[in-house]
Amino acid sequence: MFSILRRNPVAALLAVLMHVLIVAFLVVGVDWRKAPEPVVSNVNVVQARLVDEAKLAEQVDKLKQQQEQKQAAATAARQREEQELAALQQRREQEKKRLAELERQRKAKEAEDAKQREAARQKAEQDKQRLAELQKQEVALRQKQQAEKQRLAELEKQRQAEEAARKQAEAKRQAEEEAKRKAEAEAKKRAEAEARKKAEAEAKRKAAEERARAERQAREAALADQLAAAEGQQVQAAIKQKVERNWLRPPGTSEQGLKCTVRVRLGPSGSVLLVNVVQSSGNGAFDRSVEAAVRKADPLPMPTSERLKAQFRELTFVFDPAG
Repeated sequence: MFSILRRNPVAALLAVLMHVLIVAFLVVGVDWRKAPEPVVSNVNVVQARLVDEAKLAEQVDKLKQQQEQKQAAATAARQREEQELAALQQRREQEKKRLAELERQRKAKEAEDAKQREAARQKAEQDKQRLAELQKQEVALRQKQQAEKQRLAELEKQRQAEEAARKQAEAKRQAEEEAKRKAEAEAKKRAEAEARKKAEAEAKRKAAEERARAERQAREAALADQLAAAEGQQVQAAIKQKVERNWLRPPGTSEQGLKCTVRVRLGPSGSVLLVNVVQSSGNGAFDRSVEAAVRKADPLPMPTSERLKAQFRELTFVFDPAG
């Protein structure tokens, strides 16, 4: 309650004032239903014998109006007071509802605070347990690290011993390899000298054989050239003779000493593929008779050597019946 008053001092003050006013109204006990008392006139009645009726009626009407005005004012005041009382009661009900809502909120907040305190207590308990577990794990870890440190020291000691043994074995191996390398180098040197001698002897032998083969090939080539030249001459002579045997001298050319150059293209077997007079004799009938003789002599003789056959695939010769 005090926390509510501290948070809302103005509302609390208004609520107290409202309650004080309500209590005051109840104590006073105003009865708005009481009939109005007659108004006592303060007018001095003048004792007179003669009264003006018009003035009297005017005075009576004025008094009635004043009485009615007072009654209307009293009624309006009563209505205002009733309205204010109703508004005050309405504000009181609203204030009661607001206070009830504030109380509900306070209780809800207290419940939430209690829930949060319980959660905080549980979390603190969990943190405490977790801290204890972590401390336990830290102790176990330190013990494990100490054991690992000892194991590593033992391994380092073992490694150093193995390293010393390895270095000793390595030095021994290197000495053996050095001795072996020297022996192999000596053996290789001797083998290279022997191989060099053999290579020199082999080179001399191959050079001698090469010179002998070159000389033999040169002799064979010279002989082949001689044979080819002889065969070529024989084939050319045979071709010329065969063409001359198939040649018919045209009339009127017996005393002129005519000759012409003929180019003949031959097949692999000596068949005549093409005949051309490349240098004319100056006599058309003579040139045509030579061409006819070459075609009539088909096939022409061919050499047996393959190299000469290639040379005789296109042949040029001078046809001179007088030669």
